[in-house]
Amino acid sequence: MKALGMIETIGLIGAIEATDTALKTADVEILNQHFVKGGIVTVELTGDVAAVRVAVEAGEEAARKLGSFVKSHVIARPGEMIGEMLEDKKEEKEEENQVIEEIKNPEEPVEVLKVLEVEAKEEIVSKIVKNNKSKN
Repeated sequence: MKALGMIETIGLIGAIEATDTALKTADVEILNQHFVKGGIVTVELTGDVAAVRVAVEAGEEAARKLGSFVKSHVIARPGEMIGEMLEDKKEEKEEENQVIEEIKNPEEPVEVLKVLEVEAKEEIVSKIVKNNKSKN
C-alpha cells in the first residue's frame, strides 16, 4: 500500500472542503470516509508519501479555516495488514451501498430478494440498521 493520510473534521462540510482542497493540491485518491459519532468525519487519502503529506497539510489548513479541523496524520508505509483492513472496509461499504440502492429502487422486489443470498442480505441489512441506530 502507498502512503495513508487521514484528515478528521467535525461535520461533513469541513470534511468535503478539506478533501476537495487535498485532491486539488496533490496527486492523491480518496480511499475511504468514515462517519463517526458526534459528527466526526474521517477521510482517508492514499498516494505517494510526498503527495499525501502535501495534500493532508492543505486539507488540514482548509478545515482549520472553517473551524472544523480535529486531527490529521500521515503513515508513510502502512503495514500490510492495515492495507488489507482498509480494503475490506471499502468492499463492505460498496456492498452495503449496492444493497441500499436495490432496496430503494427495486426493479422487481421479489427478484431482488431471489438474487441476494438470504444470509448475506440479512447481515448487510443488520449492519445498515446498526449503523443507523449508532448515528442517532
